[in-house]
Amino acid sequence: MHQHAIIQAMKKNKSRSIFHILLTLFTIVIATFVATTSARATTLPRELRVPGGVALLSVAKADESNTAPVVNFRGDRVWVVRRKDAWVAVVGLPLSTAPGEHEVNVVQGSAATTQTFVVKPKRYPVQKLTLKKAMVDPPPEVIARIERESAHIKTLRSTWRDTETTTAAFALPAKGPLSSRFGVARVLNGKPRSPHAGLDVAVGTGTPIAAPADGVVIDTGDYYYCGNGVFVDHGNGLITLYCHLSEIIAKTGHAVKQGQRIGLAGSTGRSTAPHLHWGVMLNGTSVEPELFIGNQP
Repeated sequence: MHQHAIIQAMKKNKSRSIFHILLTLFTIVIATFVATTSARATTLPRELRVPGGVALLSVAKADESNTAPVVNFRGDRVWVVRRKDAWVAVVGLPLSTAPGEHEVNVVQGSAATTQTFVVKPKRYPVQKLTLKKAMVDPPPEVIARIERESAHIKTLRSTWRDTETTTAAFALPAKGPLSSRFGVARVLNGKPRSPHAGLDVAVGTGTPIAAPADGVVIDTGDYYYCGNGVFVDHGNGLITLYCHLSEIIAKTGHAVKQGQRIGLAGSTGRSTAPHLHWGVMLNGTSVEPELFIGNQP
């Protein structure tokens, strides 16, 4: 072979080697990005099978040939995610759930099955508060408003949006001490009332409130009990609520990113002092927000 031909061949081989190295590096970067994104999208809440908690149930085997089953609990659709070789149902348990055996309905293709699981008892503490009489025993002229708002909120709680990016790796929406915890039995002006369905963060008026994870704002407004409130849909039946705001920044229909400001804390609605009431809802029911904080992929 002539010297010129040898040199050209060497250059060609060198170019091909560099191309292969770059292609390999690119493939590694893409694979790492996909793996990281997938892991983030499938982060689950911590499991606590008690009233107000979350049950993680392996409901079917997962492989490349099948799709996620449709799972329902008490008539409400449940978030299902693939974890390794299993489809896992993320079931929100209402505070009213009686301890004992319960079941979910699982439909995959033409096959319909049920799976049972056990809910353990939990005793929540009691909290006694004194509020304005109108906030405990509303006057007749606001009853219709409360009923309208309750029906509207029930619809919002049942919102379903399919997405592969739902995550339980939440950040706390506001920086401050946790005051009234989820599930506390409320006694208002000496009268037993519904348990506390959220987590209170003791912060002053004007404190920034941020989205704990990516989502879509599905409602904002002024509610009798909640005051200025924002609802964010994180997909697959996972909804968050922010109450008593002094100012609403988020706009209905807009997408928000984790850490994006959605409002400012305040004391509107049924509130004794400035704070954030943060609610987390899963398959239509309120669950323990702290199960969603600090989780890692």
